[in-house]
Amino acid sequence: MLEKDRLYKEADNAINWIKEYVEKAGAKGVVIGNSGGKDSAVVIAMASKALGADKVLTVSMPCQSIATDFDDAKLVADTFNTRFIKIDLTETFEIMVNEVNRALEDTQVSVESCVNVKPRLRMTTLYSIAQTYGYLVLGTGNLCEAMVGYTTKWGDSASDFNPIGNFTVDEVLAIGAYL
Repeated sequence: MLEKDRLYKEADNAINWIKEYVEKAGAKGVVIGNSGGKDSAVVIAMASKALGADKVLTVSMPCQSIATDFDDAKLVADTFNTRFIKIDLTETFEIMVNEVNRALEDTQVSVESCVNVKPRLRMTTLYSIAQTYGYLVLGTGNLCEAMVGYTTKWGDSASDFNPIGNFTVDEVLAIGAYL
């Protein structure tokens, strides 16, 4: 883990990078998947600081999720005064899996595939919103997740840019405390 003063400087650099990236892209703001967890909370805090809360839209996208996840996401959005919407993807997920199962006839969608469908639906949702508003999708994956492969290709790993992609879990937690 980086020494605290250096880590805080790197966090401030990431915040400036968000502002510069959005300005250079000519985007009107950012959209962030808001799970209520540490990674999305830190990215939401960074984006709010970089752009102002009015240019940050956070989206809770439950998909067969537990209710407390939504409560946590709402708390994060309220804490940083960002706009917040909920799009429940449960029915969309179930319809898709049922349609694929029906088409396959001789087999069923694997459990592993179902696990990866959910983040892909979430990313599709975020990009739909981003394109509609002229926003960029801000990623929320940390370095440890990328290093161990705890990510879904064209799912939670997809974003226009990711301000915490070079930070470990411990560093993300320390940045969260700093912010």
